[in-house]
Amino acid sequence: MDHTAADGYQPIDLSRIREIIGYPPKFIEEKKTSSLGEFARRFIAHSTFYVVATVNDAGQVDASPKGDPPGSVKILDSRTLAIPDRPGNKAIDTFRNLVERPGIGVLFLVPGVREVLRVNGDAFVTDDPDLLDMLAADGKPAVLATIVRIQEVFYQCGKALIRSRMWNPDPGLADALLGGANFYCAIGAEMGEMATAMGIDVSGLIDITNEHYETTLY
Repeated sequence: MDHTAADGYQPIDLSRIREIIGYPPKFIEEKKTSSLGEFARRFIAHSTFYVVATVNDAGQVDASPKGDPPGSVKILDSRTLAIPDRPGNKAIDTFRNLVERPGIGVLFLVPGVREVLRVNGDAFVTDDPDLLDMLAADGKPAVLATIVRIQEVFYQCGKALIRSRMWNPDPGLADALLGGANFYCAIGAEMGEMATAMGIDVSGLIDITNEHYETTLY
């Protein structure tokens, strides 16, 4: 295995971590539940962005961002969610992981709300046509659906979003990153390799990407 900068540091064990961090107050553990309460249902119903975390048999973790209008994730009962899949890059990383290991974590955000909702459990993928129709958006059924069997529900405090100014961001950050360019122009080397592989120039690849955003969201 190639050496990296990480090799210059030593890991510490759990006892040392606890020595530094300490233990949470009792109410932190008690706030975790195994089902959705009324407010958790409302939170999910208003969420427009969430992150789905899964892991494969080799222990490799994937975190996939998802976005949809409010109410797109369906609450089937207090311990079951249905998450729609929309047209994407066809990599199926999340689905492959769930077939190998059913564990799942979902982090829900609501624009303007500092706190987040975390849902953990196990999940599987289904192509049930009635469910896909229920999960339709823009008049089109979901491509597939992920059924989440909830094991743990809890809220995360707003410190992370406050520190990041998530809902009140610095408008200069995007310009600092992109230099005023299109994202795909900013990653020029990677774009050049992709365009060459597809037999087109970079401008053609940008046009394809923009058309994809406009016509295949659903």
